[in-house]
Amino acid sequence: MNSSPLSADTAPATALSETNSSGLSVLRLMPLAAIALFAGLGATAWIARAGEVHLIGFLRAEQSVVYAPHNGRVEVVLAQSGQAVKPRQSLIHLTDESLNQEIATKSREVASFQAALEQCRAKAEVEMSLQRKNVDDDLLRTRLQAAKYLRESYAAKFEHVTLRNLAKESGSLRLLAATPDLLAQPERIFDSIAAEPVGVPEGMRFSAVMREGLALNLAEVNKASSEFCEHHIAELEKLRKDLPEMIRRAAGVDVAEAKLAQAAEQLEALNQQKAAMAVASPGHGIVGTYSKQVADPVGVGEALVTIHDRERPFVEVDVPSREVIKLQVGETLLLDFAGEERTGRVEFICPQAHNRNGDADSWITVRVRPAGKLWPEVAIGSAVAVRMK
Repeated sequence: MNSSPLSADTAPATALSETNSSGLSVLRLMPLAAIALFAGLGATAWIARAGEVHLIGFLRAEQSVVYAPHNGRVEVVLAQSGQAVKPRQSLIHLTDESLNQEIATKSREVASFQAALEQCRAKAEVEMSLQRKNVDDDLLRTRLQAAKYLRESYAAKFEHVTLRNLAKESGSLRLLAATPDLLAQPERIFDSIAAEPVGVPEGMRFSAVMREGLALNLAEVNKASSEFCEHHIAELEKLRKDLPEMIRRAAGVDVAEAKLAQAAEQLEALNQQKAAMAVASPGHGIVGTYSKQVADPVGVGEALVTIHDRERPFVEVDVPSREVIKLQVGETLLLDFAGEERTGRVEFICPQAHNRNGDADSWITVRVRPAGKLWPEVAIGSAVAVRMK
């Protein structure tokens, strides 16, 4: 039986059928290739992460605890939890009723001492005016008396010299024309000099000698009186200079000033205590949770709030004691902050283990500091995934 050859019409149909079959084979292989690819990637990732330990840590920050400086009550909260604060920024203000009462009492005491001081000063000024007037009057009288004694001393000295010359010249070639009233008016002696020498009676000469001694004695007495007046003037001037301080003491001004100064110093100390009731931040950071609310009583030294330093964050993670031998200080760990991967470096490994919630396993706390790229801004206390090999 002879087979018949294919006709020209059936040849193209056969070629198209073979082409379609080849395309279907390629489409069927593509899913298998994709599955094989993902399986390979998964195997690679599994091999890469084989032996990794996945842990959960928590974001922490360096803390500064703020304590109450004085007993009292919370009056007002000035910085809310989560707020960023600067150094010396007020956080919370306390009040103390007993301290406020002491300040009010001391303020009244200061005002009373101030009034007493003003009264003492007014009395001192009045007394000063009277006493200074008396001293000035006494000074004026003494100066006038000193001038009088000095003038009389000069006059007595002049009389003494005149009479001495008279006694000497009575025996010389030139004799004075003496009259009986000469000794009563010695200033006229030189007016009585005659052109021609005449004799001086012996009685007048003897009287001149006697009056010479009296004039000398009077000159010395007047000089001593003048010196005494000068000494008294010096004492009065010193008294006038010391008079203000003497009257101040006599009027009690120095005592009133001392009482006022002491009370003012005590009031300043109380005000400083009140100013210290405004609790301030010790540095930059984020305000944590307050342990007290408004109107709550607080005791001195009691913790009020914690300031978290966002500039010095770290992750604290508990590592099983059986795995901690794999860690070393300075080792780099992978961290996951809610989908954002970062790295950290082991800073501290606690030398003592602890148990958690009655768990039979023991755990060791590890502290991890930032390394590499800056950590994202997340809330303090947020959970952070930690991977260690």
